[in-house]
Amino acid sequence: MGTSLFKANYGYKPIISLTLQQVTKTSKTAKERAKTLINLYKNLYKTAKLIQECIRKYYNLKKSKGPDLKKGDKV
Repeated sequence: MGTSLFKANYGYKPIISLTLQQVTKTSKTAKERAKTLINLYKNLYKTAKLIQECIRKYYNLKKSKGPDLKKGDKV
């Protein structure tokens, strides 16, 4: 695996937590927004993984196999 762009730019890997922190008083709107952000992050993560797999497949198809040389061919 390669290095993420964030780590290459900032020198460390961000820690992302997908759990809501326990707070004594939170508004209903804040909880809904937090859940929405978590869902958006999960969807974005899945989409990024799918795009990464598609790019990997495309690259592997387009990658040069090298010249077709046989034993005894002059180079």
